[in-house]
Amino acid sequence: MDIKQYIPDIRSSGLFWVAAAFLTLSVCNALTLIPGRDNAIADISANPLGPVLAVLIYDTPYTIAGLLGLIMLFSPVLFGTYVPARRRLSMFFWTASITIAVVSGLIWDRFYAPPGVIGVGSSAAAIAGQAIVTVMAVFGLLRLWRQDTRKLGRMSSYWWHAYGVIYATLILTTIWFVVFLQSIFVPTELYNWRVHEFAFLIATGVTTAYGCANWSALGLDGKVRVDETLLNFHFDDLNDRFPDPLPKLKVVFAHLPPNSPAGFFPERGEIRMPYSYQGVEYFQAVKQVDGALLNAMVHASVHYSAKSSTPGTRDAKADFETLAKQVGVDPEA
Repeated sequence: MDIKQYIPDIRSSGLFWVAAAFLTLSVCNALTLIPGRDNAIADISANPLGPVLAVLIYDTPYTIAGLLGLIMLFSPVLFGTYVPARRRLSMFFWTASITIAVVSGLIWDRFYAPPGVIGVGSSAAAIAGQAIVTVMAVFGLLRLWRQDTRKLGRMSSYWWHAYGVIYATLILTTIWFVVFLQSIFVPTELYNWRVHEFAFLIATGVTTAYGCANWSALGLDGKVRVDETLLNFHFDDLNDRFPDPLPKLKVVFAHLPPNSPAGFFPERGEIRMPYSYQGVEYFQAVKQVDGALLNAMVHASVHYSAKSSTPGTRDAKADFETLAKQVGVDPEA
């Protein structure tokens, strides 16, 4: 399997934008150490936009570690999401995290700060991002429960359980962090606690609203829609039918005749499915989707088999027809 094949998927998901946003925020934090943190605070205090720019001021190394860690925490939530909804989720994640941090700081400055004091630091962005990840993990568990793709096959069942463990771990570790390890719900008006409370609660509410507004797009309606993630997992399910399992091939959508069988492209290590299958409810078109995918897999198996002959010869066609019947696909399709 060529890892380079998956770079376009990462790029289209918007994860690079998430990484760029939090890396930029971390670098800005570090840069404020050059003139000195106290001088940086004095400069923004004299600036009309100081309360907004305060999120750029260095807080602690743990804050920078938290910002960078958000990229990793967000990744499984992102890639467990329906492919067409990923870029929108990425944009929501980084913009909401930073915006909520600014808003939380403004609330503290307005109602709780001592005269002449501006709260500074990016820790509220890290807390907001953690809250967003947690709520999306809750939605992820809800999606798994409603869709229940275990019935698709062995590997789909494996990934169903794996994502269940990942989502539950994200939820439980966040609860442990904000309640026990570094409790943010403390009866005090000090910045680091109060602003964290605001950020966590606002992010929780905003993310809940986002999930409800994108209920179907996030798969929370229980419908299993065909996307590239489902096809790649299901490739492994169908691969169990073959006497000689295929090497891992990437399944992608391509501009092929609507509802035609998928095509096998050995030079790219790909199976290409027609775009007409994208977004189709899988359980309403299971025969067509599986048949299209299996057709290409049979071609791939014949290609990789040591017994295969030159494509187009009588022996190669016989191999194809025999294997097609064995794995349950119409050789005439």
